[in-house]
Amino acid sequence: MLIKIDEFEQAVKGLNVQRKIKLIQNHHTYKPGYHDFTGSNHADLIAVMRYYHVTINKWNDIAQHITTFPDGKIAIGNPDGRSFDTDPAGIRGANGGAICIEHVGNFDDGNDEMNDDHKITILKMNKILSDIFKLPLDTNHFVYHHWYDMDSGVRTGGTGNTKSCPGTNWFSGNSEDDAKVFLQLIGAKFDA
Repeated sequence: MLIKIDEFEQAVKGLNVQRKIKLIQNHHTYKPGYHDFTGSNHADLIAVMRYYHVTINKWNDIAQHITTFPDGKIAIGNPDGRSFDTDPAGIRGANGGAICIEHVGNFDDGNDEMNDDHKITILKMNKILSDIFKLPLDTNHFVYHHWYDMDSGVRTGGTGNTKSCPGTNWFSGNSEDDAKVFLQLIGAKFDA
């Protein structure tokens, strides 16, 4: 289902998630990027991602539970995402108990510049997930793919064979210290 951020909290609560959620993964899609988004092809982009994940990677479903788009809209639930009661295929070593979010765009330096609608959705979404699943806004509960070695699945803080995901230009960057700034921004913006 395709929704706006003001519908997100009720949509997630309506899923009645049964497994224990302990991690939130934020990813960028890299491909497709902003130039692939027409403003009305949300379903087409999800279909391309699902095809790649299932047919090329041989996974049993699309990797992510949630996809966000440059217009601030969110795809959640079947058929647009993996069941919330199933671990994602997002980060080797950090999939157990995780929710995987893919943000359409290539947020590496020199590529897509995240627009305000997308930023607001991402910030609010992470805060809502923190609240629903009672997760502190810290780097033990909100993780980036860049911190995990792709061969071993060990958290290395960005050394070894890693991806840049969620991007070197993601909010303040993709390091663990950058993530702390991102999480502080969420807390400062939405905590009472």
